[in-house]
Amino acid sequence: MIFNLRQANLQDLEALIQLRLELLREVSEIKGDSDTANLAEATRKYLGKKMPSGEFLAWVAEVDSQVVATSGLVFFQRPLYNGNLSGLEAYVMNMYTIPMWRRLGIATTL
Repeated sequence: MIFNLRQANLQDLEALIQLRLELLREVSEIKGDSDTANLAEATRKYLGKKMPSGEFLAWVAEVDSQVVATSGLVFFQRPLYNGNLSGLEAYVMNMYTIPMWRRLGIATTL
């Protein structure tokens, strides 16, 4: 199976939002057929601000130009300590693969 891996950009915004909503449904953060319009809009604003600033980076895996998986990296600043005098740290999040594309090594590659 061949997939293309690349860093996401703002042209991927709607795909990133949809994959995040699917992730939240799977982990029961969104119940049933709850209205997700407000969450989608809040996510759109967050990513629209944080991606260009470099505070949030995302990668996507594509098959035939369709985004089938994503991962995210959010940066944050902690109080400084000897092991990290800048205080800058990162957290891997939003790991999600569409169910039919799982168990093919995409998430591992991401």
